[in-house]
Amino acid sequence: MKLFFPTIKRIMEDSIKSRVSAIPKDRRLISMFLDHAIMIGIIVPLMIILALIGTEYPNMMSNEFGIFIFYSFVFLYLNKDFVGGKSLAKRIMGFQVIDRKTGENASELQCFVRNLTICVAWPIEVIICLIYPQRRIGDFLANTQIVKNEKLGAKSIFKDLKRLKLRWTYILIVLMAFVYFYLLDQTMSEDSF
Repeated sequence: MKLFFPTIKRIMEDSIKSRVSAIPKDRRLISMFLDHAIMIGIIVPLMIILALIGTEYPNMMSNEFGIFIFYSFVFLYLNKDFVGGKSLAKRIMGFQVIDRKTGENASELQCFVRNLTICVAWPIEVIICLIYPQRRIGDFLANTQIVKNEKLGAKSIFKDLKRLKLRWTYILIVLMAFVYFYLLDQTMSEDSF
């Protein structure tokens, strides 16, 4: 029995190594930029619509509501990998975020934590990715990495969404987001003076 578990561990490590070893930098960068383009493509039109509504009906949109909407969109952006460790771009490009310790899909919380650095260090994240395409700063914080996976269509996210079940970690993610956005807002407010 003692031989069985090390063998499984070695097989799992070899499997992860084969999925990690040859991630081309150019494909990884394309994936990052595609992620960004998709999220901006979703968020910007919605923000324009809300801005138009706000100008047309100023009584409906308070400043606080506008800030809440803005941070809601940032929250959406930070959770782009939420479903199975695969954003739309990762599904299209054939990548996935995994937990480095287990080799399994990264948890929703890990995916959120790994994306927290995007708001404050996005250009640095790109440079890190050029050096080491499997991990960026956020991956070191969340103990995750990017591996190759089968290419999936964008519609695959809807199948995965149907399988999601409410977990306590979702509440934790929302609470962490409130703290993060509060601190980010405080930092931005201090910088503006």
